[in-house]
Amino acid sequence: MSLPILQGYKINQQIAAGGMAKIYDALQISLNRPVAIKFLSKTLLDHHEAMSLFERESLIIAQLNHPNIVQVIDKGISSDDQPYFVMEKINGIDLSELISGAELPFGKKLDIAIQTCKGLSYAHKNGVIHRDIKPANIIIDQHGNAKILDFGIALSNTERKGRQKKTTVVGTLGYIAPEQENDYAQATVASDIYSFGMLLKNLFVQNLEEDADTLKKIKQLPKLLRDIINQCTHTEPSKRYASLSDVRDMLLRVSQGSHLTKTKIKEAEQDTKDLSNQFDLLDVLCKTPQKRVYLFQKKSNQQLIVIKRQLGDSKGLKQARILSSLKHPNIVQVYAAAKSGANFTLISEYLSGGSLASQLLQNMNEQDFLTQACQICSAIHFAHQNNIQHNNLSPENILFDNKQNIKVGDFGQTRTNIKGHEILDKYHPPGNQAYSEQYDIYCMGAIFHHMLYGVPVGEPTPKNQRKLSFRLEKLLDNMLAINPINRPTTAQQVLVELQRIARSSSNKNRSSNISKNNKDKTTKKAKLKKVKQETNKNNQSRMLSIALAISIILIIALLAKDFL
Repeated sequence: MSLPILQGYKINQQIAAGGMAKIYDALQISLNRPVAIKFLSKTLLDHHEAMSLFERESLIIAQLNHPNIVQVIDKGISSDDQPYFVMEKINGIDLSELISGAELPFGKKLDIAIQTCKGLSYAHKNGVIHRDIKPANIIIDQHGNAKILDFGIALSNTERKGRQKKTTVVGTLGYIAPEQENDYAQATVASDIYSFGMLLKNLFVQNLEEDADTLKKIKQLPKLLRDIINQCTHTEPSKRYASLSDVRDMLLRVSQGSHLTKTKIKEAEQDTKDLSNQFDLLDVLCKTPQKRVYLFQKKSNQQLIVIKRQLGDSKGLKQARILSSLKHPNIVQVYAAAKSGANFTLISEYLSGGSLASQLLQNMNEQDFLTQACQICSAIHFAHQNNIQHNNLSPENILFDNKQNIKVGDFGQTRTNIKGHEILDKYHPPGNQAYSEQYDIYCMGAIFHHMLYGVPVGEPTPKNQRKLSFRLEKLLDNMLAINPINRPTTAQQVLVELQRIARSSSNKNRSSNISKNNKDKTTKKAKLKKVKQETNKNNQSRMLSIALAISIILIIALLAKDFL
Protein backbone atom coordinates (compact mmCIF):
# COMPACT_ATOMS: atom_id res chain seq x y z
CA MET A 1 0.00 0.00 0.00
CA SER A 2 1.48 3.35 -1.07
CA LEU A 3 2.05 6.09 1.50
CA PRO A 4 0.64 9.62 1.10
CA ILE A 5 2.96 12.34 -0.17
CA LEU A 6 3.00 15.69 1.65
CA GLN A 7 5.37 18.55 0.92
CA GLY A 8 7.63 19.38 3.87
CA TYR A 9 7.12 16.01 5.53
CA LYS A 10 8.62 12.55 5.16
CA ILE A 11 5.90 9.98 5.84
CA ASN A 12 7.33 6.72 7.21
CA GLN A 13 4.46 4.33 7.95
CA GLN A 14 0.83 3.99 8.92
CA ILE A 15 0.41 3.65 12.69
CA ALA A 16 -3.38 3.68 13.14
CA ALA A 17 -6.61 3.51 11.15
CA GLY A 18 -10.26 4.06 11.94
CA GLY A 19 -13.56 4.43 10.14
CA MET A 20 -12.92 8.07 9.24
CA ALA A 21 -9.17 8.54 9.09
CA LYS A 22 -5.68 7.08 9.01
CA ILE A 23 -2.72 8.24 11.07
CA TYR A 24 0.89 8.10 9.87
CA ASP A 25 4.26 8.36 11.57
CA ALA A 26 6.22 11.15 9.85
CA LEU A 27 9.08 13.65 10.11
CA GLN A 28 8.73 17.42 9.75
CA ILE A 29 11.78 18.03 7.56
CA SER A 30 12.35 21.74 8.36
CA LEU A 31 12.68 21.10 12.11
CA ASN A 32 13.75 17.44 11.97
CA ARG A 33 10.82 16.82 14.33
CA PRO A 34 8.84 13.55 14.65
CA VAL A 35 5.11 14.14 14.08
CA ALA A 36 1.87 12.24 13.52
CA ILE A 37 -0.27 13.14 10.50
CA LYS A 38 -3.97 12.36 10.35
CA PHE A 39 -5.56 12.08 6.88
CA LEU A 40 -9.29 11.89 6.20
CA SER A 41 -10.09 8.65 4.39
CA LYS A 42 -10.36 9.07 0.60
CA THR A 43 -13.66 7.21 0.62
CA LEU A 44 -15.18 10.06 2.70
CA LEU A 45 -14.09 13.03 0.58
CA ASP A 46 -17.66 13.39 -0.70
CA HIS A 47 -19.24 12.80 2.72
CA HIS A 48 -20.30 16.25 3.98
CA GLU A 49 -20.66 15.35 7.69
CA ALA A 50 -17.30 13.50 7.78
CA MET A 51 -15.52 16.42 6.08
CA SER A 52 -17.09 18.87 8.54
CA LEU A 53 -16.14 16.80 11.59
CA PHE A 54 -12.55 16.36 10.40
CA GLU A 55 -12.16 20.10 9.83
CA ARG A 56 -13.67 20.90 13.23
CA GLU A 57 -11.39 18.44 15.04
CA SER A 58 -8.21 20.21 13.93
CA LEU A 59 -9.62 23.65 14.75
CA ILE A 60 -10.80 22.57 18.20
CA ILE A 61 -7.52 20.89 19.21
CA ALA A 62 -5.48 23.81 17.83
CA GLN A 63 -7.25 26.12 20.29
CA LEU A 64 -6.67 23.91 23.32
CA ASN A 65 -3.23 24.43 24.84
CA HIS A 66 -2.80 22.04 27.76
CA PRO A 67 -0.11 19.50 28.71
CA ASN A 68 -2.74 16.74 28.87
CA ILE A 69 -4.23 17.37 25.41
CA VAL A 70 -2.50 16.41 22.16
CA GLN A 71 -1.24 19.48 20.24
CA VAL A 72 -1.99 20.34 16.59
CA ILE A 73 1.00 21.78 14.68
CA ASP A 74 -0.30 22.29 11.14
CA LYS A 75 -3.27 21.58 8.86
CA GLY A 76 -4.14 21.73 5.19
CA ILE A 77 -5.12 19.81 2.05
CA SER A 78 -2.64 17.58 0.23
CA SER A 79 -1.89 17.77 -3.51
CA ASP A 80 -4.40 14.95 -4.10
CA ASP A 81 -7.17 16.87 -2.24
CA GLN A 82 -6.96 14.91 1.03
CA PRO A 83 -7.56 17.01 4.19
CA TYR A 84 -4.95 16.44 6.92
CA PHE A 85 -3.64 17.85 10.15
CA VAL A 86 -0.28 17.40 11.84
CA MET A 87 0.00 16.58 15.56
CA GLU A 88 2.83 16.17 18.03
CA LYS A 89 4.18 12.63 17.92
CA ILE A 90 3.57 10.80 21.17
CA ASN A 91 5.64 7.69 21.83
CA GLY A 92 3.48 5.67 24.13
CA ILE A 93 0.56 3.31 24.55
CA ASP A 94 -3.15 4.00 24.76
CA LEU A 95 -4.90 3.38 28.05
CA SER A 96 -7.07 0.54 26.74
CA GLU A 97 -3.94 -1.45 25.89
CA LEU A 98 -2.29 -0.50 29.16
CA ILE A 99 -5.13 -1.66 31.39
CA SER A 100 -5.59 -4.91 29.44
CA GLY A 101 -2.01 -5.85 30.28
CA ALA A 102 -0.29 -6.16 33.65
CA GLU A 103 -1.89 -4.76 36.80
CA LEU A 104 -0.95 -1.09 37.28
CA PRO A 105 0.08 0.26 40.70
CA PHE A 106 -2.76 2.08 42.46
CA GLY A 107 -0.82 5.35 42.59
CA LYS A 108 -0.15 5.20 38.83
CA LYS A 109 -3.84 4.66 38.13
CA LEU A 110 -4.65 7.74 40.19
CA ASP A 111 -1.96 9.72 38.39
CA ILE A 112 -3.49 8.86 34.98
CA ALA A 113 -7.00 9.65 36.22
CA ILE A 114 -5.98 13.02 37.69
CA GLN A 115 -4.07 14.06 34.55
CA THR A 116 -6.98 13.10 32.30
CA CYS A 117 -9.34 14.98 34.58
CA LYS A 118 -7.18 18.13 34.36
CA GLY A 119 -7.06 18.06 30.55
CA LEU A 120 -10.77 17.42 30.13
CA SER A 121 -11.66 20.05 32.73
CA TYR A 122 -9.59 22.59 30.76
CA ALA A 123 -11.49 21.71 27.56
CA HIS A 124 -14.81 22.16 29.37
CA LYS A 125 -13.80 25.58 30.68
CA ASN A 126 -13.19 26.62 27.10
CA GLY A 127 -16.55 25.44 25.88
CA VAL A 128 -15.54 22.09 24.34
CA ILE A 129 -17.34 18.81 25.08
CA HIS A 130 -15.32 15.75 23.98
CA ARG A 131 -18.28 13.31 23.61
CA ASP A 132 -16.08 10.22 23.23
CA ILE A 133 -14.03 9.81 26.41
CA LYS A 134 -12.81 6.22 26.71
CA PRO A 135 -9.48 4.48 27.48
CA ALA A 136 -8.57 4.16 23.78
CA ASN A 137 -8.60 7.97 23.48
CA ILE A 138 -6.07 8.47 26.27
CA ILE A 139 -2.42 7.84 25.40
CA ILE A 140 0.32 7.51 28.02
CA ASP A 141 3.74 8.65 26.80
CA GLN A 142 7.12 7.22 27.81
CA HIS A 143 7.36 9.71 30.71
CA GLY A 144 3.99 8.72 32.14
CA ASN A 145 2.13 11.81 30.87
CA ALA A 146 -1.51 11.27 29.88
CA LYS A 147 -2.75 12.97 26.69
CA ILE A 148 -6.35 13.16 25.48
CA LEU A 149 -6.78 12.29 21.80
CA ASP A 150 -9.48 12.22 19.14
CA PHE A 151 -11.70 15.29 19.39
CA GLY A 152 -13.28 14.09 16.12
CA ILE A 153 -16.85 14.33 17.43
CA ALA A 154 -16.25 17.06 20.00
CA LEU A 155 -18.88 19.77 20.37
CA SER A 156 -18.00 23.43 20.80
CA ASN A 157 -19.92 25.87 22.98
CA THR A 158 -21.21 27.79 19.95
CA GLU A 159 -22.53 24.62 18.31
CA ARG A 160 -24.12 23.44 21.56
CA LYS A 161 -26.09 26.68 21.91
CA GLY A 162 -27.39 26.46 18.36
CA ARG A 163 -30.37 24.32 17.48
CA GLN A 164 -29.00 20.98 16.39
CA LYS A 165 -30.68 18.18 14.55
CA LYS A 166 -30.19 14.64 15.76
CA THR A 167 -26.82 13.41 14.56
CA THR A 168 -25.79 10.08 13.08
CA VAL A 169 -22.44 10.42 14.88
CA VAL A 170 -22.23 8.53 18.18
CA GLY A 171 -19.60 7.68 20.76
CA THR A 172 -18.68 4.31 22.22
CA LEU A 173 -21.16 1.96 23.86
CA GLY A 174 -20.43 1.43 27.53
CA TYR A 175 -19.23 5.03 27.91
CA ILE A 176 -22.21 6.98 26.53
CA ALA A 177 -24.33 8.73 29.16
CA PRO A 178 -27.99 7.54 29.29
CA GLU A 179 -29.34 10.94 28.23
CA GLN A 180 -27.26 10.83 25.02
CA GLU A 181 -28.72 7.60 23.69
CA ASN A 182 -31.82 9.24 22.19
CA ASP A 183 -30.22 12.53 21.12
CA TYR A 184 -26.45 12.44 20.96
CA ALA A 185 -26.24 16.03 19.69
CA GLN A 186 -27.37 17.35 23.08
CA ALA A 187 -24.18 16.42 24.95
CA THR A 188 -23.21 18.45 28.04
CA VAL A 189 -20.40 18.60 30.56
CA ALA A 190 -22.41 16.10 32.61
CA SER A 191 -22.28 13.65 29.68
CA ASP A 192 -18.46 13.79 29.61
CA ILE A 193 -18.39 13.37 33.39
CA TYR A 194 -20.42 10.15 33.02
CA SER A 195 -17.96 8.85 30.38
CA PHE A 196 -15.04 9.79 32.63
CA GLY A 197 -16.70 7.88 35.50
CA MET A 198 -16.93 4.78 33.29
CA LEU A 199 -13.27 5.25 32.37
CA LEU A 200 -12.44 5.37 36.10
CA LYS A 201 -14.34 2.13 36.67
CA ASN A 202 -12.46 0.45 33.82
CA LEU A 203 -9.13 1.82 35.01
CA PHE A 204 -9.44 0.71 38.62
CA VAL A 205 -11.14 -2.59 37.84
CA GLN A 206 -9.02 -3.83 34.95
CA ASN A 207 -10.59 -6.15 32.33
CA LEU A 208 -13.98 -4.84 33.42
CA GLU A 209 -15.92 -6.42 30.57
CA GLU A 210 -14.38 -9.87 30.95
CA ASP A 211 -13.94 -10.23 34.69
CA ALA A 212 -16.73 -12.06 36.53
CA ASP A 213 -15.48 -10.69 39.87
CA THR A 214 -16.11 -7.04 38.91
CA LEU A 215 -18.45 -6.28 41.83
CA LYS A 216 -16.04 -7.87 44.27
CA LYS A 217 -13.17 -5.76 42.91
CA ILE A 218 -15.23 -2.55 43.07
CA LYS A 219 -16.07 -3.25 46.73
CA GLN A 220 -12.34 -3.57 47.46
CA LEU A 221 -11.70 0.00 46.27
CA PRO A 222 -11.47 2.80 48.88
CA LYS A 223 -14.95 4.03 49.80
CA LEU A 224 -14.23 7.59 48.64
CA LEU A 225 -13.16 6.31 45.22
CA ARG A 226 -16.31 4.16 44.95
CA ASP A 227 -18.39 7.21 45.83
CA ILE A 228 -16.64 9.26 43.12
CA ILE A 229 -17.31 6.60 40.47
CA ASN A 230 -20.94 6.23 41.54
CA GLN A 231 -21.61 9.97 41.50
CA CYS A 232 -19.91 10.43 38.11
CA THR A 233 -22.00 7.62 36.59
CA HIS A 234 -25.34 8.54 38.16
CA THR A 235 -28.19 8.05 35.67
CA GLU A 236 -29.51 11.55 36.45
CA PRO A 237 -27.19 14.27 35.02
CA SER A 238 -28.13 16.70 37.81
CA LYS A 239 -26.91 14.20 40.45
CA ARG A 240 -23.39 14.03 38.98
CA TYR A 241 -20.53 16.37 39.93
CA ALA A 242 -20.93 19.94 38.72
CA SER A 243 -17.49 19.94 37.10
CA LEU A 244 -14.41 17.81 36.59
CA SER A 245 -12.49 20.28 38.76
CA ASP A 246 -14.56 18.92 41.67
CA VAL A 247 -13.79 15.34 40.57
CA ARG A 248 -10.08 16.14 40.37
CA ASP A 249 -10.06 17.51 43.92
CA MET A 250 -11.82 14.40 45.22
CA LEU A 251 -9.31 12.15 43.42
CA LEU A 252 -6.48 14.13 45.02
CA ARG A 253 -8.01 13.42 48.43
CA VAL A 254 -8.04 9.72 47.56
CA SER A 255 -4.43 9.86 46.37
CA GLN A 256 -2.97 11.74 49.35
CA GLY A 257 0.11 12.34 47.19
CA SER A 258 0.55 8.70 46.13
CA HIS A 259 0.36 9.71 42.44
CA LEU A 260 3.46 11.91 42.79
CA THR A 261 6.99 10.76 42.03
CA LYS A 262 9.44 10.27 44.88
CA THR A 263 11.49 13.24 43.59
CA LYS A 264 8.49 15.59 43.76
CA ILE A 265 7.57 14.38 47.23
CA LYS A 266 11.14 14.85 48.47
CA GLU A 267 11.33 18.40 47.05
CA ALA A 268 8.00 19.28 48.67
CA GLU A 269 9.18 17.92 52.04
CA GLN A 270 12.33 20.06 51.82
CA ASP A 271 10.36 23.18 50.87
CA THR A 272 7.73 22.73 53.58
CA LYS A 273 9.54 20.79 56.31
CA ASP A 274 8.34 23.20 59.01
CA LEU A 275 4.70 22.52 58.06
CA SER A 276 4.61 18.74 57.59
CA ASN A 277 3.13 18.14 61.05
CA GLN A 278 0.03 20.16 60.18
CA PHE A 279 -0.53 19.37 56.49
CA ASP A 280 -0.56 16.44 54.05
CA LEU A 281 0.75 16.96 50.52
CA LEU A 282 -1.88 16.35 47.79
CA ASP A 283 -0.39 17.78 44.60
CA VAL A 284 2.29 19.93 42.94
CA LEU A 285 0.43 22.78 41.18
CA CYS A 286 3.43 24.59 39.73
CA LYS A 287 7.18 24.15 39.55
CA THR A 288 9.67 26.63 38.02
CA PRO A 289 13.26 27.54 39.00
CA GLN A 290 11.87 30.52 40.92
CA LYS A 291 8.58 29.22 42.29
CA ARG A 292 6.96 26.07 43.64
CA VAL A 293 3.28 25.84 44.45
CA TYR A 294 1.82 22.94 46.42
CA LEU A 295 -1.69 21.82 47.32
CA PHE A 296 -1.96 20.59 50.91
CA GLN A 297 -4.75 19.26 53.08
CA LYS A 298 -4.91 20.43 56.65
CA LYS A 299 -4.83 17.39 58.95
CA SER A 300 -7.13 18.82 61.59
CA ASN A 301 -10.14 19.65 59.37
CA GLN A 302 -9.23 18.42 55.83
CA GLN A 303 -9.29 21.99 54.51
CA LEU A 304 -7.41 22.42 51.21
CA ILE A 305 -4.79 25.16 51.23
CA VAL A 306 -2.03 26.37 48.90
CA ILE A 307 1.58 26.75 50.02
CA LYS A 308 3.70 28.82 47.67
CA ARG A 309 7.47 28.88 47.96
CA GLN A 310 9.20 31.77 46.15
CA LEU A 311 12.92 31.13 45.80
CA GLY A 312 15.60 33.85 45.91
CA ASP A 313 13.03 36.65 45.96
CA SER A 314 10.80 38.12 48.65
CA LYS A 315 8.85 40.57 46.49
CA GLY A 316 5.22 40.52 47.50
CA LEU A 317 5.94 39.70 51.15
CA LYS A 318 4.92 43.16 52.37
CA GLN A 319 1.67 43.08 50.38
CA ALA A 320 0.89 39.52 51.57
CA ARG A 321 1.37 40.48 55.22
CA ILE A 322 -1.01 43.43 54.85
CA LEU A 323 -3.60 41.25 53.05
CA SER A 324 -3.39 38.57 55.76
CA SER A 325 -5.10 41.03 58.10
CA LEU A 326 -7.72 42.08 55.52
CA LYS A 327 -10.54 40.32 53.72
CA HIS A 328 -12.29 40.99 50.41
CA PRO A 329 -14.61 38.66 48.47
CA ASN A 330 -12.58 39.12 45.27
CA ILE A 331 -9.06 38.79 46.71
CA VAL A 332 -7.38 35.46 47.46
CA GLN A 333 -7.36 35.06 51.24
CA VAL A 334 -3.85 35.03 52.69
CA TYR A 335 -3.48 33.03 55.91
CA ALA A 336 0.22 33.63 56.58
CA ALA A 337 3.38 34.97 54.92
CA ALA A 338 6.97 34.55 56.13
CA LYS A 339 10.53 35.11 54.94
CA SER A 340 13.29 32.54 55.37
CA GLY A 341 16.65 33.79 54.15
CA ALA A 342 16.19 34.83 50.52
CA ASN A 343 13.01 32.78 50.19
CA PHE A 344 9.38 33.74 50.75
CA THR A 345 6.60 31.34 51.83
CA LEU A 346 2.91 32.16 51.42
CA ILE A 347 -0.05 30.16 52.74
CA SER A 348 -3.39 30.97 51.11
CA GLU A 349 -6.82 29.59 50.30
CA TYR A 350 -7.23 27.06 47.49
CA LEU A 351 -9.41 27.97 44.50
CA SER A 352 -10.49 24.97 42.44
CA GLY A 353 -11.76 26.83 39.36
CA GLY A 354 -8.33 27.54 37.86
CA SER A 355 -7.18 30.81 36.33
CA LEU A 356 -8.68 33.22 33.83
CA ALA A 357 -5.76 32.36 31.51
CA SER A 358 -7.24 28.89 30.97
CA GLN A 359 -10.63 30.32 29.92
CA LEU A 360 -9.67 32.89 27.28
CA LEU A 361 -9.96 30.87 24.08
CA GLN A 362 -13.36 32.40 23.31
CA ASN A 363 -14.51 35.98 23.64
CA MET A 364 -17.18 36.63 26.28
CA ASN A 365 -20.58 38.15 25.80
CA GLU A 366 -20.83 41.64 27.25
CA GLN A 367 -23.08 40.75 30.19
CA ASP A 368 -20.82 37.94 31.50
CA PHE A 369 -17.79 40.16 30.95
CA LEU A 370 -19.28 43.01 33.01
CA THR A 371 -19.94 40.67 35.95
CA GLN A 372 -16.34 39.43 36.01
CA ALA A 373 -14.80 42.84 35.19
CA CYS A 374 -16.59 44.44 38.16
CA GLN A 375 -15.20 41.72 40.46
CA ILE A 376 -11.63 42.23 39.20
CA CYS A 377 -11.92 46.02 39.48
CA SER A 378 -13.45 45.80 42.95
CA ALA A 379 -10.43 43.77 44.12
CA ILE A 380 -7.92 46.26 42.66
CA HIS A 381 -9.84 49.25 44.05
CA PHE A 382 -9.83 47.69 47.55
CA ALA A 383 -6.10 46.99 47.32
CA HIS A 384 -5.35 50.55 46.20
CA GLN A 385 -7.40 51.89 49.12
CA ASN A 386 -5.04 49.95 51.40
CA ASN A 387 -1.90 51.25 49.65
CA ILE A 388 -1.29 47.97 47.83
CA GLN A 389 -0.45 48.00 44.12
CA HIS A 390 -0.50 44.77 42.17
CA ASN A 391 2.23 45.58 39.60
CA ASN A 392 1.92 42.17 37.91
CA LEU A 393 -1.74 41.74 37.04
CA SER A 394 -2.36 39.12 34.34
CA PRO A 395 -4.92 36.39 33.57
CA GLU A 396 -2.60 33.93 35.39
CA ASN A 397 -3.27 35.47 38.81
CA ILE A 398 -7.00 36.02 38.36
CA LEU A 399 -8.54 32.86 39.81
CA PHE A 400 -12.00 31.28 40.11
CA ASP A 401 -13.62 29.46 43.00
CA ASN A 402 -15.94 26.49 42.42
CA LYS A 403 -18.87 28.86 41.77
CA GLN A 404 -16.97 30.89 39.14
CA ASN A 405 -16.49 33.89 41.43
CA ILE A 406 -13.25 35.75 40.75
CA LYS A 407 -10.42 36.28 43.24
CA VAL A 408 -7.18 38.14 42.50
CA GLY A 409 -3.84 36.96 43.91
CA ASP A 410 -0.04 37.44 43.67
CA PHE A 411 -0.02 41.10 44.69
CA GLY A 412 3.44 42.63 44.29
CA GLN A 413 5.09 39.35 43.30
CA THR A 414 7.68 38.94 40.55
CA ARG A 415 6.91 37.38 37.20
CA THR A 416 8.33 33.87 37.19
CA ASN A 417 7.08 32.35 33.93
CA ILE A 418 10.28 32.79 31.92
CA LYS A 419 8.97 31.09 28.77
CA GLY A 420 5.82 33.17 28.82
CA HIS A 421 7.35 36.62 29.32
CA GLU A 422 6.34 37.69 25.82
CA ILE A 423 2.75 36.69 26.60
CA LEU A 424 2.71 38.34 30.02
CA ASP A 425 4.21 41.54 28.59
CA LYS A 426 1.06 41.96 26.49
CA TYR A 427 -0.84 42.79 29.67
CA HIS A 428 1.59 45.49 30.80
CA PRO A 429 2.15 49.07 29.54
CA PRO A 430 4.78 49.49 26.82
CA GLY A 431 8.17 50.90 27.81
CA ASN A 432 9.49 51.18 31.35
CA GLN A 433 6.60 52.90 33.06
CA ALA A 434 6.81 53.28 36.83
CA TYR A 435 4.51 51.15 38.99
CA SER A 436 1.43 53.11 40.01
CA GLU A 437 -2.35 52.82 40.19
CA GLN A 438 -2.44 53.81 36.51
CA TYR A 439 -0.08 50.90 35.78
CA ASP A 440 -2.60 48.48 37.30
CA ILE A 441 -5.41 50.18 35.36
CA TYR A 442 -3.61 49.56 32.06
CA CYS A 443 -3.13 45.89 33.02
CA MET A 444 -6.85 45.60 33.76
CA GLY A 445 -7.66 47.22 30.41
CA ALA A 446 -5.41 44.75 28.56
CA ILE A 447 -7.07 41.81 30.34
CA PHE A 448 -10.53 43.22 29.60
CA HIS A 449 -9.57 43.55 25.93
CA HIS A 450 -8.60 39.86 25.81
CA MET A 451 -11.81 38.83 27.55
CA LEU A 452 -13.98 40.78 25.10
CA TYR A 453 -12.14 40.17 21.84
CA GLY A 454 -10.61 36.73 22.44
CA VAL A 455 -7.08 37.99 21.64
CA PRO A 456 -4.47 40.07 23.52
CA VAL A 457 -3.85 43.75 22.76
CA GLY A 458 -1.97 44.19 19.49
CA GLU A 459 -3.26 41.03 17.81
CA PRO A 460 -5.83 41.23 14.97
CA THR A 461 -9.38 40.90 16.25
CA PRO A 462 -11.64 38.25 14.66
CA LYS A 463 -13.50 39.40 11.54
CA ASN A 464 -16.89 38.37 12.93
CA GLN A 465 -16.31 40.26 16.20
CA ARG A 466 -19.48 41.84 17.53
CA LYS A 467 -19.62 45.59 18.19
CA LEU A 468 -19.20 46.70 21.81
CA SER A 469 -21.42 49.33 23.36
CA PHE A 470 -20.02 52.85 22.87
CA ARG A 471 -19.44 53.50 26.59
CA LEU A 472 -17.58 50.21 27.11
CA GLU A 473 -15.40 50.76 24.04
CA LYS A 474 -14.55 54.29 25.22
CA LEU A 475 -13.67 53.06 28.73
CA LEU A 476 -11.41 50.38 27.29
CA ASP A 477 -9.63 52.91 25.07
CA ASN A 478 -9.03 55.20 28.06
CA MET A 479 -7.65 52.39 30.21
CA LEU A 480 -5.23 51.40 27.42
CA ALA A 481 -3.93 54.91 26.81
CA ILE A 482 -0.13 54.81 26.36
CA ASN A 483 0.35 57.92 28.49
CA PRO A 484 -0.71 57.22 32.13
CA ILE A 485 -2.09 60.77 32.41
CA ASN A 486 -4.81 59.90 29.90
CA ARG A 487 -6.00 56.85 31.84
CA PRO A 488 -8.67 56.95 34.57
CA THR A 489 -7.13 58.32 37.78
CA THR A 490 -8.38 55.56 40.08
CA ALA A 491 -9.72 52.01 39.90
CA GLN A 492 -12.84 53.36 41.62
CA GLN A 493 -13.61 55.49 38.54
CA VAL A 494 -13.33 52.40 36.36
CA LEU A 495 -15.54 50.39 38.72
CA VAL A 496 -18.25 53.08 38.84
CA GLU A 497 -18.31 53.28 35.02
CA LEU A 498 -18.44 49.47 34.69
CA GLN A 499 -21.37 49.36 37.11
CA ARG A 500 -23.20 52.08 35.13
CA ILE A 501 -22.66 50.18 31.89
CA ALA A 502 -23.85 46.98 33.57
CA ARG A 503 -27.04 48.68 34.81
CA SER A 504 -27.66 50.21 31.40
CA SER A 505 -27.11 46.87 29.70
CA SER A 506 -29.38 45.14 32.19
CA ASN A 507 -32.12 47.76 31.64
CA LYS A 508 -31.81 47.36 27.86
CA ASN A 509 -32.10 43.59 28.18
CA ARG A 510 -35.07 44.02 30.50
CA SER A 511 -36.72 46.46 28.09
CA SER A 512 -35.94 44.14 25.21
CA ASN A 513 -37.46 41.22 27.10
CA ILE A 514 -40.52 43.30 28.05
CA SER A 515 -40.87 44.43 24.44
CA LYS A 516 -40.50 40.85 23.26
CA ASN A 517 -43.03 39.67 25.85
CA ASN A 518 -45.45 42.43 24.87
CA LYS A 519 -44.95 41.57 21.22
CA ASP A 520 -45.54 37.91 22.03
CA LYS A 521 -48.66 38.84 23.99
CA THR A 522 -49.90 41.05 21.15
CA THR A 523 -49.22 38.27 18.66
CA LYS A 524 -50.94 35.79 20.94
CA LYS A 525 -53.97 38.10 21.35
CA ALA A 526 -54.12 38.62 17.59
CA LYS A 527 -54.02 34.87 17.04
CA LEU A 528 -56.73 34.31 19.68
CA LYS A 529 -58.84 37.06 18.13
CA LYS A 530 -58.41 35.53 14.69
CA VAL A 531 -59.29 32.08 16.04
CA LYS A 532 -62.33 33.56 17.82
CA GLN A 533 -63.43 35.39 14.66
CA GLU A 534 -63.02 32.22 12.60
CA THR A 535 -64.90 30.25 15.28
CA ASN A 536 -67.75 32.82 15.28
CA LYS A 537 -67.78 32.79 11.49
CA ASN A 538 -67.91 29.00 11.47
CA ASN A 539 -70.66 29.03 14.10
CA GLN A 540 -72.68 31.55 12.06
CA SER A 541 -72.22 29.45 8.93
CA ARG A 542 -73.28 26.37 10.83
CA MET A 543 -76.41 28.13 12.23
CA LEU A 544 -77.33 29.40 8.77
CA SER A 545 -76.93 25.90 7.38
CA ILE A 546 -79.13 24.46 10.12
CA ALA A 547 -81.76 27.18 9.59
CA LEU A 548 -81.71 26.56 5.86
CA ALA A 549 -82.05 22.83 6.39
CA ILE A 550 -85.03 23.34 8.73
CA SER A 551 -86.65 25.72 6.23
CA ILE A 552 -86.27 23.17 3.44
CA ILE A 553 -87.77 20.44 5.62
CA LEU A 554 -90.78 22.67 6.49
CA ILE A 555 -91.33 23.57 2.84
CA ILE A 556 -91.18 19.91 1.84
CA ALA A 557 -93.63 19.06 4.63
CA LEU A 558 -96.11 21.75 3.50
CA LEU A 559 -95.85 20.67 -0.13
CA ALA A 560 -96.38 17.09 0.89
CA LYS A 561 -99.49 18.08 2.90
CA ASP A 562 -100.95 19.97 -0.07
CA PHE A 563 -100.21 17.07 -2.36
CA LEU A 564 -101.92 14.60 -0.04
